Amino acid sequence: MQKKQYTREQKAIYFKSLREQWTAAKKYAENGGSAEYQAIITNHGLNVSLTGFVFVARQMRALNLDGLPYLDAKTFMGWKQNGFKVKKGEKSQISGITWVGVKKQDADGETESEENERSYAMPKEYHLFHRTQVEPLN
Repeated sequence: MQKKQYTREQKAIYFKSLREQWTAAKKYAENGGSAEYQAIITNHGLNVSLTGFVFVARQMRALNLDGLPYLDAKTFMGWKQNGFKVKKGEKSQISGITWVGVKKQDADGETESEENERSYAMPKEYHLFHRTQVEPLN
């Protein structure tokens, strides 16, 4: 199977959409919607950002899925490490975003020298499965 190729414009639209969603979650977290979420993150010892938690929580609420992000919604490997498997045929409905540092390349395609090093962060989407989509391993 050949990997799908996207145009530069399609990629720009995709990344712009991810950034807009992240910004909306960040604004919600900054405007007082975060005290409860911060307490949950702290009490459960979760290693996630407040904005990331809000980002996933908003999606779960929109899909009428109960539970807490990163406790009731995990990656495929997250469920596997906790003794569960994703049910056959299930598709991820929830996504999270992590930010990946990228070093900018010069016109020749070479990474710039350290004294001129320019870098930026790109959003990278990952997929989560809700607890209703998994079952215990046999």
